[in-house]
Amino acid sequence: MPDFRHRLLECCGHLPGSASDAETAMAELTKKLQLTEQQQKQIAPLVAERDKKAEALEADKSMGKLQKLKQAMQLQTDFHNGAAKYLNADQVKKLDALQAERRAKLTKGHISPILPHNH
Repeated sequence: MPDFRHRLLECCGHLPGSASDAETAMAELTKKLQLTEQQQKQIAPLVAERDKKAEALEADKSMGKLQKLKQAMQLQTDFHNGAAKYLNADQVKKLDALQAERRAKLTKGHISPILPHNH
């Protein structure tokens, strides 16, 4: 079972343990969102920046898990907003689904019991 650190980084889109995390993330986004070459060039700097911030967040010992979770989700929101400028409507929907899946993995069994449920 992945530890919180792994899930936190994964939520941000950061895939720890690979030779080049940004390249791996770009390959995944390119495949799942069917990015054009132009879109890849536009989004690659956003992925690199997100990964850099995710690593810094993971290394920050001054925050608790809940604070880190909130920061990770903000990183994803910021990335989404930046990437969406270069995506078509269908690609944005696919990105939304990918990010929702990552958030679900991160919060599974850890955070959801303390968050209010909006029914």
